[in-house]
Amino acid sequence: MSGKAGNVILPIIVIILAVVVAYLVIAQPQIFASKQSALAIQLTDPPTVPQGTQQLLVAYSSVEVHAEAANSMNQSGWVSATGSGTINLLALTNVSQTIANARVAANSTINLVRFNVTSAKIMINGTIYNVTVPNGQINVAITGDQKMNSSSSGVLIDFHPMVNSHGGANAAAYMMVPAASAIVVNPNASVSIDTNVGSTAQIGAGLRLRLGLGTGTGGGVCIGVNGQSCGSATTTVGQGSNSSEMGREVTVGAGGRISNFVVQGVDYSNGTVDGLLYTMYPVASDVGVNTTLHINGKVGYRCDNTQAILTSVNANNTATFTTIVNSSANVGGCPI
Repeated sequence: MSGKAGNVILPIIVIILAVVVAYLVIAQPQIFASKQSALAIQLTDPPTVPQGTQQLLVAYSSVEVHAEAANSMNQSGWVSATGSGTINLLALTNVSQTIANARVAANSTINLVRFNVTSAKIMINGTIYNVTVPNGQINVAITGDQKMNSSSSGVLIDFHPMVNSHGGANAAAYMMVPAASAIVVNPNASVSIDTNVGSTAQIGAGLRLRLGLGTGTGGGVCIGVNGQSCGSATTTVGQGSNSSEMGREVTVGAGGRISNFVVQGVDYSNGTVDGLLYTMYPVASDVGVNTTLHINGKVGYRCDNTQAILTSVNANNTATFTTIVNSSANVGGCPI
């Protein structure tokens, strides 16, 4: 009897094992897939560019996000996103554009995003010039609430590089100094997430406030060459001498940029601003120098009218700069 019973039980065990294996092969990928969320990577905000600029075309590739999984069952680390192409940064005022999308473990914390700028071109008064990008890999830390939604979310990057001229009228040459900040955006009644690469959406007041675009609290506020603003709210604050005058007042927070200075921290109690100062002339560098500014400290250059002065350090950990417009400056004549 025992032999006959064994002959009956063995096929049953084989059938059960086959069913279990089939379940693992077929059902489990679907279960794991259901634990992933769609993530859109988006860009917004125009750059700081020379006067007369009509387009700034940036080619990008290799978009990745760094995710910390919500539990030990999900893997943490860099996640590759699908998407590459060319984008006109001047078309992103009050608009976001999806540049890539990824699948990330649901409810992850997104703390970093990076991508490569492979090339750049600028159109000024109808003429196209190549733009040198000394360091093509852009690494951006996520600020604020980093938690992504369980169904779909977005990383909104305020990419605001500065493009400076390094030649005279007869030998134009341009270089880009990248700067960026980013936040996680979760869909709600007023915000929808479109993961289709190339899709665009208007940015509402709430997102502008979180990014600091035109509100005086964040990274999107910047100053253009020749005293021109680049999409941010500015205010005329007074006049100086005939050769120079106080121009526009701009307030930035950590992650913001004014001329060739990127703010890293604001200390209201000490009245100081810490950040990275980038050398642009006579040889541009993509490596910033740790610098502490005090009241009346200056950044930028007279020769291209990007100079600004630190006029106040505010209780909400922001700093206010005022541009210095030099009517006698030899614009375009900075040392090569």
